Amino acid sequence: MSESFKVCPICATRNQRHAALCATCGTTIAEIAPQEAAAEREPAEAPYDYRLGETDLAEASLRRTGRVLSALLVGLLLALAAVAAFALLSSRPGEEPGAGAPPATKPGRVAGPTVTRGPPTATFTPSPLPTLAPTDRPTPAPCRRRVAAGDSLIGIITGCGHRNLDILPTVMALNDIADETLIQVGKEIVVPLPSPTPDPAAPPTPAPAVESDAASAGGLELALLAFDPLSPTETPTLLPGLMWHDILPDENMIAIALQYKTKAKALSDLNPEIEFLLCDFGLDYGGPECTVHLKQGQRIRVPAPTPTMTAIPTASGSETPTPLPTATFNAPIAQSPPDGASFSPLDQVTLRWVSTGRLAASEVYRVVINDDRTGASYTANTRELFYIIPATWKPQDAQSHRYAWYVSVLDESSGVIAHSSAERAFVWQGAGNPDS
Repeated sequence: MSESFKVCPICATRNQRHAALCATCGTTIAEIAPQEAAAEREPAEAPYDYRLGETDLAEASLRRTGRVLSALLVGLLLALAAVAAFALLSSRPGEEPGAGAPPATKPGRVAGPTVTRGPPTATFTPSPLPTLAPTDRPTPAPCRRRVAAGDSLIGIITGCGHRNLDILPTVMALNDIADETLIQVGKEIVVPLPSPTPDPAAPPTPAPAVESDAASAGGLELALLAFDPLSPTETPTLLPGLMWHDILPDENMIAIALQYKTKAKALSDLNPEIEFLLCDFGLDYGGPECTVHLKQGQRIRVPAPTPTMTAIPTASGSETPTPLPTATFNAPIAQSPPDGASFSPLDQVTLRWVSTGRLAASEVYRVVINDDRTGASYTANTRELFYIIPATWKPQDAQSHRYAWYVSVLDESSGVIAHSSAERAFVWQGAGNPDS
């Protein structure tokens, strides 16, 4: 025997056949016809009325298209969450998982200027420069040097730190010097100190910064650009009043000093990179032991000749041409032995001289030696700058003999002798005749 029951159209709950309300959802089922139990095997799907307003409670009521879109939306949200988590982890490399790092302090934003829409207007607001308080700086005392034997005015100026001869007229005016080549020994020379030279190895001094009114409003800082008109400038390699001289073959320091009418002391002061060995600067050319190594093509600094202004006479038509003087630039200068030197019988006497130029192909040095006691005269020719007196020219007795000697330039092609050096003399003690 089959049992009848009522099916709630809302929740599909079975109720008694005489029930007026659904026991589950409370829906009125008085007008619902009871059904037999056999109908349970094939329940008929009752159409749902969406007007009842409970559509959100029935998930199965969604259509297949809606369910697919919902699944895609949930998957998209999960993918975005995974990408955000990966970006957060990759932005902090080297941080171990789980290690708590202190939150980074977010830098504050600098307030920028407010932009107002409208046509741009170019305006210039001058910012006053800060007034620097004057500081008391002690004035350095001038350099004072007392002239010693062999000193030159140029050497004293360079010794006080100057590398520019522009100060020379000032020094001459301060010390009442009319000629820079003539200074009195023992006189005190006052030389103003040169301007300080900045140290290239020192760190640069930062320029003071000022803040203008416009910059203070925006929080910006402006650097003060200063220009010092008294800052040191680069000094040229060749100072005023000097010139370059290229060393010629077989040219020495004495020849250069004679050519430019200067002294060994001045050349040493102008060329501190060249060594003047064993030089006595009390002498014009450094003495017989003075050694200066120069090579062909080397450039040295020499005093530039001062041009002399001469009046041009008016030609009258009856002038007689004046012959030009003969050049004497290659005249030899006797160096050793010193004038009045004495030698024993066993000494070897070597005559030395220097030349102020080069010999021509047909020229030689003519050495002339005169024995004042016996009246004998000896001559010899050589192209060297020295001559060793042979033993046959020694005194043959036991007395002292005075020998006077000089050197000339002999032109063997014409036989003309010119450019003789100054005469020097030495005393040679004879050893006596061994046969007597």
